[in-house]
Order: sequence, then structure tokens, then C-alpha cells
Amino acid sequence: MKNENDVSFPAIGKETFAERLEMAIGTTSVRTFASSIGLSEGGLRKYLRGQSLPQIDKALLMARQANVSLDWLISGEGYPQTGDEVTKVVNNEFDEEYSLIPGYHLSVSTGHGRITDSEPVKRHLAFRRKWLKFRGFETEKLAVVFASGDSMEPTIHNNNTLLVNTSDTKLTDGSIFVLRFGDELYAKRLQKRFDGDIRLISDNKEYEDQIVKADEIDKLHIIGKVVWIGKDLY
Repeated sequence: MKNENDVSFPAIGKETFAERLEMAIGTTSVRTFASSIGLSEGGLRKYLRGQSLPQIDKALLMARQANVSLDWLISGEGYPQTGDEVTKVVNNEFDEEYSLIPGYHLSVSTGHGRITDSEPVKRHLAFRRKWLKFRGFETEKLAVVFASGDSMEPTIHNNNTLLVNTSDTKLTDGSIFVLRFGDELYAKRLQKRFDGDIRLISDNKEYEDQIVKADEIDKLHIIGKVVWIGKDLY
């Protein structure tokens, strides 16, 4: 079943889409270009090998990052360069349809609590405004981080993308939260116990649950609720 994001396009120009994308990327490394638009390097290489075509929102991010014409990139028609007016129209249309959520090079441990330092915004991911409004999210309260480890499998895999609603920090049993305990970051399900303790639950039952004692609650900081998980199927 397709969702509203599943819109792709035919490669009808003289070159293939893969060839035009390679031209657009130029001397920039594949890893750097992929990171700048919120894709995995492997996902971008699939497009470069002609194994698949991106959804239109991803193609628009590619065109904007490479500063080329979207029409040229997706169809091969026209010229690679985009003038100021064309760029303005494309950007306006994009901004009306999508919100760009900041992504941080911050790994949230789903294993043994690896300590990492937060970094400035490195990328943005596009989400439909209609979907964000339907879910009742405030764009400025959302952030994208990345999972590290396997303790939340099969729900969350290593390197999955997590959309976190930082305005929702009220503990609700069974929900997955990004939290800081001491100097360590986790993505865990939380459960409040009758004695005031909080249980940090791993979906992977090979990991034991962790208990935060009532007298240590002040060391536990809930950053936000995980509201969306992005993952590669292969």
C-alpha cells in the first residue's frame, strides 16, 4: 500500500536520472552529499546505480543542495542551472508542502548507554506539514536524532532515524522516550512503578530492564517522546 509520500517520477531525459544526479553531486563526496540531505550513503548509492528512483520530496532536497534545476534533475529537460526566480518558486512550493526538521549528529543509545556529545544541526529531514498538523506537532519542538545499539530491536534498529517531540515529556507507560540519565542518552520505554521507581524497558529481551530509584529521579531527564521511526528495509 502506498502512502502520500510515495510519489516518484520517470527518467525521460537524454541522460538517466542516475547520471544527472552524479553530475549534480560533482566533486562532493557521496557520503557528505547524502548526509546533507538526511539520506544514508547506501540509499544515495542506490539512486546513483540506477536501482531505484527517489520520492519527489527527496529529489527536491537533492536539487536544492546541488543548486540545480529540479525539472532538469527529474526529467533531463531544460538546463542544470536554476535562476533566482525559478529557485524562489521551487523553494516556496516546497516550503508550503514540507517542514524541515533539524537533525543532529547525536547517537541515542539503545544498547548500554554510550556517552556522546551533542553537535550543531548538520542536516534537515522533510516532513509533510499536513501530517505534522494532523499529529498535533509543533515544528519548532521536533528534532531528529539517530539510534545506536540493538536493545530496542525489533522496534528500533541500529542507525534508525528517530523523530522526537520535545514538548511531550510527561511519562506515559509503555511509550518510547529519549532520555538522559546522568551523562548518558537512551531511547527506552518507560514505566512508573507503584513505589516511585521508574523502569527503563528494552524491547530486546536479551537486555535486562534498568531501574531508576525514586531517590535518583532528579538524575533522569526526559528529552521527548519518540513519535516516528525511519528505517531502511535492506
